[in-house]
Amino acid sequence: MRLPIASAIALATIAIAASAQTTHAPTVAGPAPGALSPAHTFTDNCAACHQEDGKGIPGAFPALAGDKFVLGTAAAPIGVVLEGRAGMPTFKADLTDEQIAAALTHVRTSWGNAASPVAPAQVAALRTGGAPKPANQKPMDAH
Repeated sequence: MRLPIASAIALATIAIAASAQTTHAPTVAGPAPGALSPAHTFTDNCAACHQEDGKGIPGAFPALAGDKFVLGTAAAPIGVVLEGRAGMPTFKADLTDEQIAAALTHVRTSWGNAASPVAPAQVAALRTGGAPKPANQKPMDAH
């Protein structure tokens, strides 16, 4: 008699769990399918040097949190990411316009920063030379 009751309880538990998994809607919307996540793009390409919290490493990599340079016009940080500066490498051959825009949008809107997002068209307008094909998007293996 105990076996059928235990089996019924186990089956009921599985049914409830399956129902909960299929009817639960996420409470936080992620990026649209095919869209880049600004936070993930930053993590994959920039955080190894500038750190997840945007505070950088004193004496080695500048902080981005609260930095007037990244909070000013978008053209200045776009230019640095594309062309490099003072030890920072160029990323124009490695990152698409969409990836650069996503990473800079994260920088300009995180850690208390309140600058406007960056659009891929802004990056394209400042890029000299061809961008990598979107199908070849890859995170920099910096960490």
